[in-house]
Amino acid sequence: MLKNLLKNVQRPELDFSSLEKPRKPNTYLMSPPDYCQYPPKTISPIFEISVVDLAASFEMIALAEPRTEKLSSREIRNDLQVDYVQYSKLIGYPDTITVRFIDLGEGRSTLAVFSRAHYGYRDFGVNEARGKDWMRKLDLALKKRTGSA
Repeated sequence: MLKNLLKNVQRPELDFSSLEKPRKPNTYLMSPPDYCQYPPKTISPIFEISVVDLAASFEMIALAEPRTEKLSSREIRNDLQVDYVQYSKLIGYPDTITVRFIDLGEGRSTLAVFSRAHYGYRDFGVNEARGKDWMRKLDLALKKRTGSA
């Protein structure tokens, strides 16, 4: 019953260009420099693959995680923005992870990731740890794909 109630969280559409620093510290932002209204915790890497391949590889990593679902996706110019949700193990608190896959042209891409809790004030580093773990797994998967691992 509680998990069903927690699923009904409001998720307004996220616009990275107007994203301002949240008042609560239960978030994590990784993005290119000057991509948002406030500096990211981590600067996004540049990948030598197309934005389509980056999005597909990232999604494989995200959906392999426990209690994670894809909520929506939409195209924004040459970019793709996807919302995922991951529920906490015990109570089922939802964290929304919005990812913008950014086409840099010439077969290069990067991404912006904004992960946030919807309940509570602190997240004890969960959103940052998730973001860094998913990026580590993405890096490993891409190295295996190209044979450089």
